[in-house]
Amino acid sequence: MTAPTLDTSTRAIAEHLLETLRLLNRADDQRLAVSQGGAYGDVREALIKVLETQRWGRAMANEAIYLAMTGDISLWDAMYAARMG
Repeated sequence: MTAPTLDTSTRAIAEHLLETLRLLNRADDQRLAVSQGGAYGDVREALIKVLETQRWGRAMANEAIYLAMTGDISLWDAMYAARMG
């Protein structure tokens, strides 16, 4: 039996990190979401670094993450919205 193939594209990794941010944001233990230098900040920083590989500057990456988190939309939809203004 062949193991299922995982999507390891940059887009899939970014969406996975976004979903992890959403889970941390809703975590039962909110210290995960709010502690300085905690898991939420680390995952957000990893997501920014992934977006920077796609030639997104830090400010635009932060805007896209904010839009995706508040609008409950995909990261790519948020990136498109950020570009459109």
